[in-house]
Amino acid sequence: MFDLPVVVVVKGQNSNLDFFDDVLIKFTNCLVYSGAVNALQALEDAPANVVIMETDVGEMTGIELAEAIRDIDEDRNHFTYIILIGAINPEQVRKDSFHLIIDAVTGTKRVDVMEHLALAGARISVQVNALRASNDSLQHLCNHLRKGQLLDPLTGLGNKEYAEQALNDTIRQVESRGGAACIVMISVHNYEAVKETYDESIARELVVNISERLQSLVRPLDVVTYFSPGLFALVLMQPNIEQCTAECYRRIFDGMRLKSYATRAGYQQVSIGMSVCAATADTGAPSHGNMIRIATKALEESVRTESITIHHIRPE
Repeated sequence: MFDLPVVVVVKGQNSNLDFFDDVLIKFTNCLVYSGAVNALQALEDAPANVVIMETDVGEMTGIELAEAIRDIDEDRNHFTYIILIGAINPEQVRKDSFHLIIDAVTGTKRVDVMEHLALAGARISVQVNALRASNDSLQHLCNHLRKGQLLDPLTGLGNKEYAEQALNDTIRQVESRGGAACIVMISVHNYEAVKETYDESIARELVVNISERLQSLVRPLDVVTYFSPGLFALVLMQPNIEQCTAECYRRIFDGMRLKSYATRAGYQQVSIGMSVCAATADTGAPSHGNMIRIATKALEESVRTESITIHHIRPE
């Protein structure tokens, strides 16, 4: 007795598979269905590892049934090994789609190979599904680790999650001690152009040099982060919202945009946008997401006008 994964056999109305019964009875998990509809209903409830079908399974052809099984498999991230039994039109075999849905083909008189095809198909299905499960598990772990990671590996600065956390902490301090919370978004507007002109390594080298320059221009307690590709975020607190002006950040703005940066592809000029959003507790607890959205949205205007855009969230 072969203790295999699930093997499903689909027969048509005038089945030629009846004389396979002695072979198939060896498989302890073998299920036999008459007609495509019955088989599909069963497969939607529980997947199989191997499906053996005739070219004519009543309500549809074997190829149409195989396509339906592939659709079910795609929805549940499963792989079924499909064996088609019977005469096949050579024109169908030449189509690329045929090889995407059918794994093996054999004639109705090849009883001797059926057992071996089922064994091989079951082994392949088990291995493929185990690899898919392992890949899903690794992807879930990577996503979990990525969410918990607060440092950007390229620049060594905090990442997006760190910036949001720092802004939330600043907002809490403003609520208890007064003052103004500020988020400064700084875009390297020609980042994508540099990457397309040269390659990603040059763009990454440029970002590292810009990050070093930015860190030298800010105060020791200001939080500098690399928010996303080509975008930095600076989180800080000011004694009052009136100090959150363009002049207050002019030194940082000019210090970044009026400098060229050395790379292996030569010195690179940069197009810098800078936008500031500031809020106090007078408006109630500001949302860090809203402040970031406001500041990010204004970056295009900053680049266009070559100036710093300022937005204060004030009581209505």
